[in-house]
Amino acid sequence: MAILLYVVVFAVVAATSQAVDFSVECGKESVTVSWPLALPNEPDIDPYLVRLGYCPPRSVSVVPGGARVVFQFKEWRCGAEMMALKNQIVWSTELTYVPDSGEDFLLQRVACVYERPEDWTPQTFKPVIELFGSGELVFSMSLMNKDFSGPALTAVYQLGSLIPISASVEQQSHQPLLLLLDECVAATDAELGPDTLTHPFITNKGCFDESRKTKSSFLPRQRSSEMRLYLQAFAFALDVEVYLHCKLVAWEDGSFNAGKKACHDTNGSWELLDDPAQSSICNCCDYGGDYACRSRKRRALGGKGVTKQAVVGPLVIVGN
Repeated sequence: MAILLYVVVFAVVAATSQAVDFSVECGKESVTVSWPLALPNEPDIDPYLVRLGYCPPRSVSVVPGGARVVFQFKEWRCGAEMMALKNQIVWSTELTYVPDSGEDFLLQRVACVYERPEDWTPQTFKPVIELFGSGELVFSMSLMNKDFSGPALTAVYQLGSLIPISASVEQQSHQPLLLLLDECVAATDAELGPDTLTHPFITNKGCFDESRKTKSSFLPRQRSSEMRLYLQAFAFALDVEVYLHCKLVAWEDGSFNAGKKACHDTNGSWELLDDPAQSSICNCCDYGGDYACRSRKRRALGGKGVTKQAVVGPLVIVGN
């Protein structure tokens, strides 16, 4: 992270209606909060019960007349909202108090402002070049903003919110390709291993399982070589880094079958994204084993897709 420019602090009043004089210092990887204790007309606040966003203190120091709390503030910044300006990156969050009674209340709003590096871009899956015939296939996948007009400016999502995702494939001097998502899983690691926690959300060669139980869905195509979807943030590995692993498949042939499709739930029934009239292709989505969705025989270029494993993240899903 670039050099700290300054800190914006908004004074507020504690739930007891008595003002507390907080001092906030934003560092490169931490935020330090200090305030006086046991002063006349000021409430005593247990420093161990103070939260910055969803983060508890990393360390607490109590000295005569005051308290000092340090929060780790890196990676996804304790759920803070990020705003990218021309020359600055602003992280905004709240300092809250969580007493044993369970009734949280706001202590102070805090925004940390940093210099924006010249080469800064939101984290995304870097395009991967795959040789294909006489040209090159360029696969890409990224988290997007709400209207898909650009990359996401934050990768922290509230439980139940919709995560916009885009995947695409391009090849110069070539007819438009058809892109499909064969399978996708959410995982706690950037590289899948035997101890990795996973949650599949697209399975069975293009069945968007998560759309059966949430508001997740594929979106109408803007072009055949791109897929857009909303993934509703689910209760998997809350408050920790999560990675999305997807198998992207590019096809020359635009036909569909049980092993080559994009199916999602609409009004309780499976629907083929690209041609609802052929939605019977999706019937296999509810089955596994011998009845699972299978590809037909492939032949040369037209019958065989080119695949690429893509990983996006980390992102963080925070509880309400």
